[in-house]
Amino acid sequence: MNQNPDDLRTAGLHRGPNHVDYRETADLTSVHAAVQREHSVGTPGAVPMPLWLMALCGVAIFWAGTSFSGGFGASYFSADNYSVHPGESISKSGGGAAESAGPSEAELGQIYFSQNCVVCHQANGAGLPGQYPPLAGSEFVNGGSTRLGMILLKGLQGPVTVEGKQFGAAPGAPAMPPWGTSLTDKKIAAILTYVRSSFGNHGGPITQDQIEAARKEFANHPDSWHATDILAVPPTAELPGGEAPAAATSPAPAAGGKGA
Repeated sequence: MNQNPDDLRTAGLHRGPNHVDYRETADLTSVHAAVQREHSVGTPGAVPMPLWLMALCGVAIFWAGTSFSGGFGASYFSADNYSVHPGESISKSGGGAAESAGPSEAELGQIYFSQNCVVCHQANGAGLPGQYPPLAGSEFVNGGSTRLGMILLKGLQGPVTVEGKQFGAAPGAPAMPPWGTSLTDKKIAAILTYVRSSFGNHGGPITQDQIEAARKEFANHPDSWHATDILAVPPTAELPGGEAPAAATSPAPAAGGKGA
């Protein structure tokens, strides 16, 4: 038989031995949970870190920063304390002209050469017999800059003779890729400057402006050059703005090894 809850309350049957109203047990559980969240006991035996110890750690960290970094003064955040991207320059606050903070063009060229050219032409510029012509002592390197600029920008396919030896004549021989499609004018100029001053070569530097002008000049030539195209250009021809090739009697010191 169903009983009215009010009758149970009146009769006191809803209370347990400890006089707990079991009809409100759910509400009491929620209240207890809230009280426990607000008054967390924590892990038994755990002791909070004293404030004096926290302060001591902060002082120690600050002292280490000032001792090993030279201090946290205004000079700590000076641009002079940070390196820049290779070849880029930074200007001091209040100054006009930018001061160079990176490697030279030839040093940059050596980096780019190692990243793109060393597999074929080797670190010493000697190339590989029958496949990749040498750069050391090459007439295309030590002559005017136009031929070399043409080759780097558009590539070279088919056989070519360098220092009396033929390269790339075998069927399926790899061609010189057109680096103008993947390298910037600045990188190409740096690579050529490095090559022309290394491996015992004696060519002069090549500038970014020269490569930019050459790129525009050869823009209408869709394919890679053949040796006949290169040989049609006078050996002393210079890219616009270039210098005449240096005399062969005063070679620059080899930067990447001796030529073959």
